[in-house]
Amino acid sequence: MALRLTWRDWWRRLFGTRDEARAAVLNVLRHRYVSEQQHAMRYRQHAERMRYSQFRDALLRIASEEEKHAQAMGAKIKDLGEKLPNVIPIYVAKEQNSWFYLRTDLEEEQRCAGELIDDLPALSGEFPEIAELFERMDRDGQKHRAQLRDMLARSDPQSAGPA
Repeated sequence: MALRLTWRDWWRRLFGTRDEARAAVLNVLRHRYVSEQQHAMRYRQHAERMRYSQFRDALLRIASEEEKHAQAMGAKIKDLGEKLPNVIPIYVAKEQNSWFYLRTDLEEEQRCAGELIDDLPALSGEFPEIAELFERMDRDGQKHRAQLRDMLARSDPQSAGPA
């Protein structure tokens, strides 16, 4: 007879006590907080180099949403009684043209989507409100990837360099 584990049992087996679970969740939140802040920086830098104003505006909107994600995670970190991690500023390399910037953004969004999905089950047991935040971030990420794919499709990889 197979024994089914509840989320709470699964969580405890994976992370142990409440203190261990709290520490694990804080690690996830800190990592994602830094990632989202750096994504926003990258999108803003790419927007500055965009030739097309509609692409610039779209990247700035995405950057704003990434900052909102980071702010929400920052609030959760503070709710757990911790300080926000330091975010190391990033500077993107100069690419040949807008198409390459968009491709880099899409690749990064896809990589982070995998991380986010991996983190979700660990959060839903003891921290459902954080899991809800990550689910919302996943939905936004799906929208961002669709926007980036659309911009890539409308870009020419052979076009002239950034404006």
